[in-house]
Amino acid sequence: MKIKLFLPLFISTALFGQNLSEILEAASMSKRVISIKEQSKSEIAQTKLLNTYDAPYLGLSISHADETGDKGEEYAVGISQELNHPFANKSKTVDAKTKAIELGVSHTLDMLSLDIAKTYHQACISKDMSKSLQRLYDEQNEGFLKLQRAYVLGEISKKELLFNKLDLATTKRSVTTYKRAYMTDLSSLNEAIDNLEITDLECNDLAKITKTIELKQVQDHALIKEISYEQSATKSSYNVYNSSFSSIGYELLYEKELDTERYTFGVSLPLDFLSSKAQTQRAELLYKDASLVAKKDALIREIQSQIEGSSQRLKTLYEELIVLDEEILPMSLELKDLAKKSLKEGHSSVLEYLDATRSYSKITLELQEIKKEYYNELFELYKIADMREKL
Repeated sequence: MKIKLFLPLFISTALFGQNLSEILEAASMSKRVISIKEQSKSEIAQTKLLNTYDAPYLGLSISHADETGDKGEEYAVGISQELNHPFANKSKTVDAKTKAIELGVSHTLDMLSLDIAKTYHQACISKDMSKSLQRLYDEQNEGFLKLQRAYVLGEISKKELLFNKLDLATTKRSVTTYKRAYMTDLSSLNEAIDNLEITDLECNDLAKITKTIELKQVQDHALIKEISYEQSATKSSYNVYNSSFSSIGYELLYEKELDTERYTFGVSLPLDFLSSKAQTQRAELLYKDASLVAKKDALIREIQSQIEGSSQRLKTLYEELIVLDEEILPMSLELKDLAKKSLKEGHSSVLEYLDATRSYSKITLELQEIKKEYYNELFELYKIADMREKL
């Protein structure tokens, strides 16, 4: 086995399939993720425009004068610029908006990773279920062949034979169903990750099944912190619109009129008190801040409620899983093994053995279905609680 360590990596991957870490790493470099990141950079660049000024304007004019006794060229050169909110600190607004955008895109990528991890776990359970059912089918088929011989010998009725034949066909159909579910999940992973061809999964790195999950404080949730930064940006914007002057304009002008030179310096100040625009802008930001406060409080309560409900469902699934895995399934397996042993020793019939196998098959399926529900609920809880770090 150690020789395989010297084989190329792609051969190892082809033999054993991809694990979750490899898939998540590929996802982080996919075109979809790159698109999301580049879009966020565009939004951040647009935000930084708030802290810039328009470039000065350069004006140039030339004219020809022909007056009585005077003739020549006249020209003027000037520079002018308007500075919006020159005395306001707009950096705080830009910084807060930038952090809000970064948090938002980080949260989006985290949710994408958790969705991929959930699909990975669902696929692995479907794969395990199809393999378990295949083994059970093989055992049932072996018993059914003996049952056919018993029917030929007149030891059982045709009704009993057809009943077990139907049960065998049902098991075979279930094998196909879960194989199809596995292939569907693989297809979903390949759709989400455009830079890695996933043909099989390793499935030896599934999340540990536990009764309780340690979660972080709701205040540390990315969406809550994003709203906090939006509030900070809103308050900073309010201070900007509350500054003394909404803008200041200046002009430097040099004029040459025949034998006369003229230098001009001008300043323009808006008469904001004659307009309600600044007051309306401040009112808008106050309403927005109040809206964000209400939104934040509502979101905190919503997240807390969802976490509580999801945690309770997870706990119930865990308890049901433990009862099946540690009590019911071992007893069912023991009964099946005893029935098989008893059949070989001639103390019981093939029908009793098949009945025990059927019971074990049913419990195995129940266990795997509950495990599938558990992982589905686990990753939904991680999404609700913003727990990307659990991966």
